[in-house]
Order: sequence, then structure tokens, then C-alpha cells
Amino acid sequence: MKIIPGLATAAVTGLAVLFAESQREMHTFRVNRYSVRVPGLSGCRLLFVTDYHEAVNGKLNPGLLEASRKIRPDLILIGGDLVNGQKPYENVMPAVELVNGLADIAPVIYGYGNHERRLMFMSGKEGYDWDGYRAKLDPRVKFLMNDHTSVTIKGKKAKVYGLDVGYDFYRKHGLTLPVEEINKLLGEREASLPAILLAHDPSWFEAYTGWKADLTLSGHYHGGIIRLPVLGGIVNPKFQPFPKYDYGLYEKDGRTMLVGSGLGQHTIPVRWFNTPELVAIDLVD
Repeated sequence: MKIIPGLATAAVTGLAVLFAESQREMHTFRVNRYSVRVPGLSGCRLLFVTDYHEAVNGKLNPGLLEASRKIRPDLILIGGDLVNGQKPYENVMPAVELVNGLADIAPVIYGYGNHERRLMFMSGKEGYDWDGYRAKLDPRVKFLMNDHTSVTIKGKKAKVYGLDVGYDFYRKHGLTLPVEEINKLLGEREASLPAILLAHDPSWFEAYTGWKADLTLSGHYHGGIIRLPVLGGIVNPKFQPFPKYDYGLYEKDGRTMLVGSGLGQHTIPVRWFNTPELVAIDLVD
């Protein structure tokens, strides 16, 4: 019967190691670099920041800003979910400090995620204040909610679109997103200029390419929370196992989606083999 205490000891030790690894990952980050083909924008560098979720209460901010300066981006794109918006009186200052620091490095365009949506939805109830959060942010930050803006990067023109599909798409199973719905929300993309799309949820990659986005930037899945060799991320926010578009680069018909693993976590405060990241993107023809 000595086997049972030995197994219990091994189990406890294993859990302790996994807990320590998760804590280590959540308190650090890496810079991941990609080269992505977007005709007409060769030589431009983007910094993509997503799913910050007030990461460890702002402790990563000094390192994130230092790393961002070293990347020397021409444009910074935010993919949403910098705040949590889940509890009243949550501290939004870590996100405010990060975004305002980024605005001193390069122009910032901020796309919405479901947690910004939630904070907006809850505003008016005690302890939830979307307008207050917006007011604290640097006025140079451009927000896109089913809108677009023209940018000029190193003399090259492009359009950045920010898609907000609505809160139901994040909560309900079985919904589809046809290209026609994107056209209703955003209008048809302008064919004469490269199109960069901020679309928080990567689930509808086929719709984004059907809409003809040259580059789609997504997050939301947090890399699948726990990443396993070969299998990838194990679950998405709807608790669907092994999601198809969990992390990294996906290509179809000459168009690309990049899914970042994000910088923070919520609800399930765990990361295994899934280090938080800043994403540097060098654009090529």
C-alpha cells in the first residue's frame, strides 16, 4: 500500500510544478516577430497588442513599453480586451497607463473586444464607467467600432477597419457571420487601398477573407489557454475544445489572419506553455 502515498506525493508535486510554471508565464512576456505579405505596405512595421486584461495589475507595463520602443513600430494596433469589465469598480488604470505609454511611441488605433463591449453594456450601473475609461486615455488614440480610418505609413496609404460584431456573437453558440453582415457593419472594403482589419474573434476567418481583408488581426482565444505539442490550444472562451484558429498565422486566397495569444487572462487565471506576447509585424510585398 506504499504505492498510494507515493502516487499522492507525485500528484501534489506535479500540480505544484504546473502552478509555478503558470505563475512564471503570467508574469513575463515575449516579443514574437512575423513577416506578412500585404501588397503596397512593404517596409512598414506594426505592433499588435491584444487581450491585456489588466495583466497582473500592470506589473508588466514598464517592460512592455520598453520592448515596444525597441520594436520601433510605425503603427500600433490594439485588438481589444485591454480591460476586464466583469466586476464593479475594477481598476482600469493599468490599461490606461499602457495605452497612453504606447501613444507616445507611435500612432495607436484601438479596436473593440467583448470586454470593452461588456463595460459599455454595464455602464450606468454602479461601478461601471466606460466613458470614464475613455476620458482617461490619450486623445491621440483612435477608436474604431464598426468604422475605419485612413493611415499613411512611410508615405504609403492604407485603411484600418475595426469590426464589432456585437455581444451575442461572443456568448451564443452556433451563430454564423456571413460576409453580407460585415458589409452591413463596416461597408464594403475600399478596393484601391490595402485593408487591415481588427476583428477580435478569429472564429470567422473565412468571412474576413471573403470580405477581402488583406490582414486580419485577432485575439480573444488567449492562445487556447494551455498549449499542447501538435494539438495546440485546448479550449476557447466558449469552452469549445481545440479551436481551429487558436494562435498564429492562417492564410487563404493570398490573405492572412494573425491570432495573438494576448498578454493577460481572466476567469481562468492559467497559462501553460503559452507565454504572453507582444506581436511585431513586418509587412512585405
